Amino acid sequence: MERATIGEGGIDYYYQDVGSGPPVTFVHGFSANHLSWYQQVPTFRDEYRCVVPDQRRFGLSVDTAGAGVRAFPDDLAALLDHLGVEETALVGHSMGGWTVGSFATQYPGRVSALVLSATPGGLIAPERHEQLMARGETPEVDPLTPEAAFLADSIDGLNRDKPPSWEETRPPLDELPLDAGTVVDADIPTLVVAGEADEFMPAPAIEAVGDRLGAETAVIENAGHSAYFEQPEAFNSAVESFLDDHLG
Repeated sequence: MERATIGEGGIDYYYQDVGSGPPVTFVHGFSANHLSWYQQVPTFRDEYRCVVPDQRRFGLSVDTAGAGVRAFPDDLAALLDHLGVEETALVGHSMGGWTVGSFATQYPGRVSALVLSATPGGLIAPERHEQLMARGETPEVDPLTPEAAFLADSIDGLNRDKPPSWEETRPPLDELPLDAGTVVDADIPTLVVAGEADEFMPAPAIEAVGDRLGAETAVIENAGHSAYFEQPEAFNSAVESFLDDHLG
């Protein structure tokens, strides 16, 4: 178990740092934590250095300072400084997209590549995202197996300090420094990836975010909002191909 005292208020911050090669930082979503990436880290650690934090209020990083989700990007910067990582690829899922989107806005020179998984990352207007969600039509896909659903619930159960709801969490995230123009001007290679049945990022939203950022896009078949968890082989293949192309 690896911990560091970082960020606003000097909280006890949990992370994993495994593998070797160009750094790739995996940032989880609302009902998740570092454990959610258990099907990604074993795949990527042979070629990449995988940095996998628990954001404050999730997993083992309790927000004793009370700064809340608005501290996510600063926490990420502090962690990378602590680890001596000057530049990293970022993979942000759902809520984690706002973290990586804000980090890329504030520190574009530190981002070697950007993967937005099932998220607009705050890089289009919230109102526009709502419109695109309403326009999307998503197919039905096979639900998680009972075993996978139990595991997902168990991972979420580790989030003992988690905010009460996503609806309360998103407004302060939308107030973070977020600017698509900065990401585009920095020419950061970007991939937008989501499941074909993701109601939060249906096809129109994938296309809109991809167009705004000049990004590559990928749609994972037979997956909903958590393609990385539901269809890990297809998700890993899409992300690995993208990273190999841009990070060598």
